[in-house]
Amino acid sequence: MKLSHESKRRLGVGIGAFVLIIGLVFGTSRILIHFDEPWNLGAVAIDWPGKGSGNYSARPQQLSSETFDADAFTSLDLDVTSGTVEVKRVSGGPVRVIESGRVAKGVSASDAATQNLVEVKGSTLKIGQFDCDDKRVIDRTVTIELPREVAENMAGITANVGLGDLTVTGIACHDLDLTLDSGDVEFTGTVTDTLNAEVGLGDATFELNQAPAKSMDVSVGTGDVEITVPNSTGFKASLTLGCGDFESDFLPDNYDGEMVSGLEFDNGDKSATYRFEVGLGDMSFDSE
Repeated sequence: MKLSHESKRRLGVGIGAFVLIIGLVFGTSRILIHFDEPWNLGAVAIDWPGKGSGNYSARPQQLSSETFDADAFTSLDLDVTSGTVEVKRVSGGPVRVIESGRVAKGVSASDAATQNLVEVKGSTLKIGQFDCDDKRVIDRTVTIELPREVAENMAGITANVGLGDLTVTGIACHDLDLTLDSGDVEFTGTVTDTLNAEVGLGDATFELNQAPAKSMDVSVGTGDVEITVPNSTGFKASLTLGCGDFESDFLPDNYDGEMVSGLEFDNGDKSATYRFEVGLGDMSFDSE
């Protein structure tokens, strides 16, 4: 089929415009705004070609690993400026504290490790990480592996995390005290006596096989909260919700869904005292 002169002109203009757009997209894509700089920098970085995360190992490397006897402590104290913290139950073996991250090119894993990361003091295993401006490693992670005999009978867990995520899986303790400035908290396990959690910005999830028999106090500035407890849990609860939605299996049948701020409700023998406060976000408090 022959094209007229006008059709050829229009086709040429269209092809030229297409090529120009592709060129612009390709050029722009070489400048990426991302958060791949370390948690501990706490800033947005511009990944110019040849800089940024490309200067670090593609995959996380083990920076350090220390082991402790299972009977060396009964409590856990975490004080981490930035990074990801994971506490989990394992089937057996000694207690292990493993630090990992993506190491800068030209830096050895051992040099990038946090000095004096862990120690046993009295009956407490203490984790302290304060290198918030250290550019030798990004995506820093501290993993605490607790064998079953330790994980199922912790006296207490105290965690203070500045910027990052905290995950606790398969742990049973008497008291749980968490403070997180910015990041997400996920806890799965048992808290028999008291639970206190304060999150500035982030989501909090608590899946409790056994809920605190004394008190639970959960406060989140901005974020969503999900809590599940056994249906037989006895408590009297109060809720303050600034802006968001609340749902619960424990609300009375005549609840009309309107009085969210200052709402009070109870269950069972009302033996425990629970308080929930969310500034901006949604909250659910349900049975298993």
